Amino acid sequence: MRVGVIDTGVNPWHPHVRGPVDGCRIFAAPDGTIREDGDFRDPLGHGTAVAGVLRQGLPRAELFAVRVFTEGLLTYPSLVARAVLRAAAEGCRLLNLSVAVPPGPGSEVLARACEEALGQGCALVAAGRADDGEALPGALPGVLRVLPDDRLEPGRVLRDADDPGAWRALGRPRDLRGLPRDANLWGASFACARVSVYVGSRLSCGARGHKDLDRPTACRYKDPLTGD
Repeated sequence: MRVGVIDTGVNPWHPHVRGPVDGCRIFAAPDGTIREDGDFRDPLGHGTAVAGVLRQGLPRAELFAVRVFTEGLLTYPSLVARAVLRAAAEGCRLLNLSVAVPPGPGSEVLARACEEALGQGCALVAAGRADDGEALPGALPGVLRVLPDDRLEPGRVLRDADDPGAWRALGRPRDLRGLPRDANLWGASFACARVSVYVGSRLSCGARGHKDLDRPTACRYKDPLTGD
């Protein structure tokens, strides 16, 4: 399976990530046009932490990193839209979008891109915001919106009973040696990656896309992060 990681980039040499990684960078040029190159390096570490969760839970997956953020952690809906289409064109069946951008110019383009990817059978999992249900792309139809819940153990995901459109998972990345857990990253981004692991496991068991995630599959689901 190929998994699209739309984020700040990925460091393929990080010990949590080592394995097949390809990708590109999509960015806004000074003249306002959208450009692409092969520089998917991660200057911030966020996308690498997300990829580490995905690699642990889906060790045989090929990761396709699409860097859409600047070093100042800035992106636009139009860049995310291009990244969604690019990852889908690369054969990614699962797209992890640990991204939550406010609606604005480019929102309609992003909505159409997600609709196109869903129509191709891709599953899209995006970070949500508990205080802002309109954050994109998580608020779009068919996209799984994920919120963090530290009451859950690693490898456990939960569909929110009070909000059927939302899923919940632990909001922590993998622990780093020598770094206290409280000093590490935290948030919906990593809950998103954990739900993506669950979705990827279901796809590997025969689900054909996001519409099949609640249907019985041919194999028993095994929590990929705990082995339970």
